[in-house]
Amino acid sequence: MANQIISKAFNALFTYPIWRIEVDATHRLIAIETRNPDDTFPYFNVITFEGDQVLRDFRGISKEWVLAGIQCQKLVLKKISSHSPSDAGIQVIDCYDPTQQETWFNYIFLGMADQRIILRPKMIEDGLQQFLNLNTMTMEAKNDRSVKPFDSSIVYPVIYNGKIPQFLADFTMDDEVWINVLNDYFIWAFYEKTNNNHFQIRIVRSTKDELLESAVVVSQLSLKFFSIYFMVGKQIFLLTDNKREFVSYLV
Repeated sequence: MANQIISKAFNALFTYPIWRIEVDATHRLIAIETRNPDDTFPYFNVITFEGDQVLRDFRGISKEWVLAGIQCQKLVLKKISSHSPSDAGIQVIDCYDPTQQETWFNYIFLGMADQRIILRPKMIEDGLQQFLNLNTMTMEAKNDRSVKPFDSSIVYPVIYNGKIPQFLADFTMDDEVWINVLNDYFIWAFYEKTNNNHFQIRIVRSTKDELLESAVVVSQLSLKFFSIYFMVGKQIFLLTDNKREFVSYLV
């Protein structure tokens, strides 16, 4: 363990600012919704956990379409309206062959299940649920109890409320400290204020009693993010200050 290092997995730069992110951990794919600031039109991207581009700037049907999920190597979009988080409209796109896509305007998106989309017909207000199998692209009318919930495998750090360990005492932390437990060691994260009145994010890997390594993973932030990072397995993912860049580190 002591020989492992915090190393950059990738950094990916997108055409427009990032709005939403979803993860398919099984197939190691990340879906990113971006928006053109001039007209707020959506563009959808898919990259691998290694940062390779799979789908770039796939243009949405209209401004009302947003990223809903990614599973089975398929991108799932849903339609929203100005007065509701869901409107009738679901689109499923093959990440590796976007010409393979299907769109339904008579179903409302309700959520994601394991390898399925939960939906209901537009004309039925509530009660009836159906499932779209993303592997076979067929509708199913299963009992809810027979469908497993979707597990994105995303883990978020929690704010640490205990006494700061001595091995972190030399760092100048600005506000909260976040922590994750990963196997037999700990991942710490916090903001540091720089001389030019900006912020940087530092990641520290440690045992219970000893610092193993630290690294500044994002710098020159004018503001702090609501969520400092998210983790899938041994890989963390972060945004940068320009909102168009997405970076990842192996920890």
